[in-house]
Amino acid sequence: MKNQEFIPILLGSDRNVYGMAVAFHEEYQIKSISVRKTDYLETKYSKIIVPFTNPDLENKETFLKVLKDVYNEYKDKKLLLIACSDVYMRLIIENKKELDKYFLIPYIDYDLMQKLVLKEEFYKTCTEYNLEFPRIFICDYTHYKDVSLPFDFPVIIKPSDSVSYWKADFVGKKKVFICYSEEELHDILNRIYKSSYKSNLIIQEYIPGDDTNLRVLNAYVDSNHKVTFMALGQILLEEKTPKSIGDYDAIIPTFDQELFDRMQEFLEKIKYVGYANFDFKYDTRTNSYKLFEINIRQGRSSSFTTVSGSNIVKYLVDDFIYHKKRKIEYLNKKFLWSIVPKGVVMKYTKNNELKDIARNLYKEHKVRNILLYKNDFSIRRYIIIKLKTLRYYSKYKKYYK
Repeated sequence: MKNQEFIPILLGSDRNVYGMAVAFHEEYQIKSISVRKTDYLETKYSKIIVPFTNPDLENKETFLKVLKDVYNEYKDKKLLLIACSDVYMRLIIENKKELDKYFLIPYIDYDLMQKLVLKEEFYKTCTEYNLEFPRIFICDYTHYKDVSLPFDFPVIIKPSDSVSYWKADFVGKKKVFICYSEEELHDILNRIYKSSYKSNLIIQEYIPGDDTNLRVLNAYVDSNHKVTFMALGQILLEEKTPKSIGDYDAIIPTFDQELFDRMQEFLEKIKYVGYANFDFKYDTRTNSYKLFEINIRQGRSSSFTTVSGSNIVKYLVDDFIYHKKRKIEYLNKKFLWSIVPKGVVMKYTKNNELKDIARNLYKEHKVRNILLYKNDFSIRRYIIIKLKTLRYYSKYKKYYK
């Protein structure tokens, strides 16, 4: 790493980390550092990632010590600090004043984070800026046994505070629950609130439609609060395993200028900085997009922009390393990003028109699994990623309804 002008410090070790490392390597031929508490398969045996591992990394004191150790080893370089999970994102923002001394930090401040990350606060912000979202009911710990919903089943149940939720443990834990009856609702609430999780839960109106009604919007907002990049992805398949619901397995870029304009206005008005990742579902009843949430970082599937020709990291690097001003760019190319086998895509994608588009993209070789990066090839890595990919056949058979 001696010849690198800057080094990306990626916090985590999952597919989000690997997708970002690939983007940096493709665009700038540089290696990244992965600071993590454990070594996941996605980054195992990688030649483009230098690992710094500490199992106690989510502890604040350890977190700051490890990052200072990284700084002391590479302090002659510009160091870009990039979170690849909510836990690390929050730790960065909560300790931004201290970390600012050592790293370049492309994140918003604590007060704005609280308005966007806590879901009930986010929905208040959506109301303020006229952004549509599904009807919700806020459930709190003191009254959860007396919940009476103002809308019908099925409903979605999800935590308002995702960081606290992932630290909790209980039987049948899922990232998000789909609930079909009052009896099931109270069973889920009881199990959650008997755990260590005591923050609010969001009970949300279910928007009908299969995975292909889902959309993900990625944006980059520069340090002058100007949006310089936007990309909209149409989901073919969403993860169905309990702890991964909400992650995406196959995406094709799409385009909607009206939606881009609306979200650009929102991001610039709130004085946002850095990556933003929005999840929507298209509601065919109202012909409108309903906003679920924002991630104040790039999402696990954000590399769909990189494989489609718009490398997600160049906007960040131009902003924080080279201080270049950019005009807004949009991704408008057809390409298939997928981490699952072709057989899974073709069997489980329910929208026939989208399935035909995918079939043609396979014929044109416009498809890519970001985890199989040709410039990071080794036999060991190839085997573990191929085996992980093939396991999606049994996962979808078990969980896809």
